[in-house]
Amino acid sequence: MSAVICPGCGLEAPAGGGVRPDGYGASAECWERYGELLARSYGIAEYRPVHQLVVDAYVAQHPGGDGRREVQRMALCLMTLCLFVEDGADPREGPALHKRMMAGRPDYFHPLRPPRLHGLMTVADVLAARDPAEHRRLVREWGRDVWRAWEPCHATIRAWNARALS
Repeated sequence: MSAVICPGCGLEAPAGGGVRPDGYGASAECWERYGELLARSYGIAEYRPVHQLVVDAYVAQHPGGDGRREVQRMALCLMTLCLFVEDGADPREGPALHKRMMAGRPDYFHPLRPPRLHGLMTVADVLAARDPAEHRRLVREWGRDVWRAWEPCHATIRAWNARALS
């Protein structure tokens, strides 16, 4: 069986023949694992507290396009990833933060040049968690890993946060 390399995170997985997701730089095989991780955090209450951090880390590791929707999705996820990692914000506040960030329909988001995102933790590493505590630890580690990779864009992302949340 042939292997597929995810263009976003570099995850190598057996080819499954699925469809690549629109608007994400992800392989079908990586996207499928992300779906498994989402099902875990939606379906098991003990996994839910870090759900937004799962979403943000995955999106930030799989940039996909310069269209308005993709740029806004990436901006919001990087903005909350910054708050979670640097400021210790609670990931359960993610949806409320996103709502505040989009108030007034901001027009200052722009595409960012993605860093190299291969060689970091991936969704597969988090799926290996054996219990909710390990899941939360791995998700936080993944979020920090992805956030560090975006270091060349930190000043821009922090400025977006200051503007959106002031």
